[in-house]
Amino acid sequence: MKTRISQIAAAAFFALFILVGNVNAKGTELDASSHENIEAALEIENWMVNDNFWKTAVTFTLEKVSEQILVLENWMTNSTVWNLDNTLTVETETEQELVMENWMTNKNIWDKMFK
Repeated sequence: MKTRISQIAAAAFFALFILVGNVNAKGTELDASSHENIEAALEIENWMVNDNFWKTAVTFTLEKVSEQILVLENWMTNSTVWNLDNTLTVETETEQELVMENWMTNKNIWDKMFK
């Protein structure tokens, strides 16, 4: 009975500790309102609202530009230009039998390379 009461008291104390600890908890995140003090105040200057500054006399006109007519030239249709003799000679290689050479299995060569 005494053990049961002490367990309940310990659980209640732990729950109370967690509850009280979370009441005053503050996060480390910054709110959007905390950035307002960092920004400098924006001021409206005279040139920003002056009509003479924004009204310009430049006008843009769009003109239609016609493209140049494409013409076939002689070299484009000349058969000697396009019918080149591009014969490619391919040599076939006969495969030779693979042979183990002495240097491939020499322990002294490989030990020196990896030391």
